[in-house]
Amino acid sequence: MIRKELDLFESTDKYAVAGRKAEEKMAFYLKRFFSSHSEIHVMNHIRLATDDDAAQIDHLLIHPFGMAIVESKSVHGKLQLKDDGQWVRWYGKESKGMASPVTQARLQAQFLRDVLNNAAKPKGFFDSVPIDVMVAISDDGLILWPKTGVLDEVCKADQVADRITDTVAKASKAGVKQVLDVNHIEKICEFLCASHSPLAQRTLTPSEKPTKKPEEAAPAVLAVEQPLAEYRSSLAPSGSFCQHCKGTKLEILFGHNYYFHCLDCEKNTPIKNTCPTCNAQKKTRKQKKQFFAECGTCNTSELFHENA
Repeated sequence: MIRKELDLFESTDKYAVAGRKAEEKMAFYLKRFFSSHSEIHVMNHIRLATDDDAAQIDHLLIHPFGMAIVESKSVHGKLQLKDDGQWVRWYGKESKGMASPVTQARLQAQFLRDVLNNAAKPKGFFDSVPIDVMVAISDDGLILWPKTGVLDEVCKADQVADRITDTVAKASKAGVKQVLDVNHIEKICEFLCASHSPLAQRTLTPSEKPTKKPEEAAPAVLAVEQPLAEYRSSLAPSGSFCQHCKGTKLEILFGHNYYFHCLDCEKNTPIKNTCPTCNAQKKTRKQKKQFFAECGTCNTSELFHENA
């Protein structure tokens, strides 16, 4: 099941464009294999940020036995993996060293685990959830393996789906205990969609409007063993007030939906943001302490509230 598509992309940098093409090809394979799969959930291009650090995950797969991070690498020539752990790109007769994408993926896995653990109830829940890492090399790239043999974490892009399927099938056949149930996976996907923090956003032209609506907003507390709890993420937006006491000292909380909570009378007010163009009800998206009203029909996003 595809839970998040790739973000929109534009760049004039040839290396960025090449990297994007590799991600698109990988996303295509994952969609072909898993779009109707009930147990394997795919999220493409997730960027998570904390106050002083960030990590971008090209592709994340979530299944009952754990997760897998797939790092897509654009390679149109030879990629050499040396016995001492070095990675070398070959451009004809010229070579150039590169950072190990396996190490990069492992760092992303640790960052992801920390973010999930920080939001989880109970704390430390994700310490026991396996997170595999894979590096997917472009189909037309040639891998020169070290003398010690192939690396389990590295394969061609068209082999990734089979490896994930085999992992799940073997674990199921061996009677391995499932660490994530349907409820866990749903909450993880919702949380990551809400936590996604793209580097830049732009307003789309009418011809660029996507047919798929933006992802639903999700809670910033990941209650993995109990129903979603209310959480406090507060300054009232201009024109917003408590429907009970008319106060403007508000914060946004989450129960089943986002709503205003009055700090004066302790009562709640529904959030109703209507698009002035199409009159559709806007969705609320949270990014750290900021809240955005987004219209899927008009493809607009507007900051309307920031918690204190």
